[in-house]
Amino acid sequence: MPVYKIGDEQPKQPPWGELPLEVYFLSEWETPPPDPSQSSESPADRRKRLVRQFLALGSQGRQPYCQESPPTPTKDQIDKILRPIRPEALRAYADDTSSLSGLWLRLCYTDEEAHKALWAANEDAEWVGEDGIVLDDESIFGGLDLAAALEVFPERVTNEPVDLEFRDAQFREMVDAAQESPCPSAANYSDEVQAWLARDKAESTKKPLNRYWAWHAASVVTHVFVEDEVALSGGGLLHVFLDDYGNVVRQWRVDNDGSESNYDGAWFEGCYKEAFCGGMGGGLDEIGPAYHEGGSRGPPYY
Repeated sequence: MPVYKIGDEQPKQPPWGELPLEVYFLSEWETPPPDPSQSSESPADRRKRLVRQFLALGSQGRQPYCQESPPTPTKDQIDKILRPIRPEALRAYADDTSSLSGLWLRLCYTDEEAHKALWAANEDAEWVGEDGIVLDDESIFGGLDLAAALEVFPERVTNEPVDLEFRDAQFREMVDAAQESPCPSAANYSDEVQAWLARDKAESTKKPLNRYWAWHAASVVTHVFVEDEVALSGGGLLHVFLDDYGNVVRQWRVDNDGSESNYDGAWFEGCYKEAFCGGMGGGLDEIGPAYHEGGSRGPPYY
């Protein structure tokens, strides 16, 4: 199937040079790579590097490239720099994507019948509903992993604004709470509270990074439902939550039990925050590497 938007109205192609990614490419194309060993990189490698650099800027670093009236590129710039970035059909959807509507990303194409069954389940559950974008094109996404797919479609991350004041406040609150005096001995509490503390300690041992759930939730800017090989084998869609750098914050497999049905509304209400608090996606194998101990966004925080 092609790339498309669920519903009757499909987005239109924006003028060349208007997408922030394209503004960035035009401004950086002639800039030497930061690593001198890459000085002889091919144009294709340069494009991949520039997309990674664009993601790595984060929301604040990308602001200069979000321009209302950017310079119009020449035909030569369009043909040599912009057009080869990715299949042209994706540009309209890149301009249109937003976390307020879902995104279905199909990465595995080995079992068409299993795919049809998954999509039928989505039509009932509406994990991705009206106005959601479906990236279902083997010629573009077949064989890629999520990181490589984001290099083709970074706007799922880069289109999202970030409330930096709120995120910074959540970070300070987390650090302040961690530095407070330790809780008094459990022996000072009732048997009921002691039992609760014991359960909480056991859960913390299994999911040691889940105590940073509020910071994780504040870092999330968007989400993606991924159809991969595990999903086609009956393991459930992979629901991935991403920060403004394109890092995986948390992820989990979707159970078709109604808990994530009509997810556009749940996203708008911020229900993922409650899920994080409850431990969903809080296992070491579910939290993204950037948020692990020693990761670029992970502890130690103080």
